[in-house]
Amino acid sequence: MARILVIDDNADNLTTFEAVIREALADAEVLTARSGEEGIARAIAADPDAIILDIIMPEIDGFETCRRLKRDERLRDIPVIFLTAMRSDRESRVKALEVGAEAFLSKPIDTIELTAQIGAMVKVKTANRLLRDENGRLERLVAERTAELERSKLAMLNLLEDLTAENESRRAQSPD
Repeated sequence: MARILVIDDNADNLTTFEAVIREALADAEVLTARSGEEGIARAIAADPDAIILDIIMPEIDGFETCRRLKRDERLRDIPVIFLTAMRSDRESRVKALEVGAEAFLSKPIDTIELTAQIGAMVKVKTANRLLRDENGRLERLVAERTAELERSKLAMLNLLEDLTAENESRRAQSPD
């Protein structure tokens, strides 16, 4: 089951998105937030599989909300799909990608495109998490191996000191 967070300051848009997502993806859980700040808090609490984010909102806009999501270690793996009412708004599309969005949709929403984007974003999040987990596992393995090498190095240095001391002791006892 996909968990989708929709962040939009317009209550009618939230209701519409919730209905469209539930119709397209019957088993999806839809969470909503009416501001960037509320959306960030909901994302922290719920760990959604994708976030659908409106650009134009009061207080902090969608771009700043996305920046904050992507800076937060807990949230950066959650894919963001930006929304705009203007299909040909190239500048907003470019800026959305620059602040970390993975996708972009234009209103009015095409249900088939939305469903495909959500499916793709769920895969993106899964891949991001697997990559992060694997990187963490590799970092731990490198740290363990480095510690083992340090212990071996110390043991070798101690052995070398012992052999040197023993060699010096034998020379001192030798009647040359």
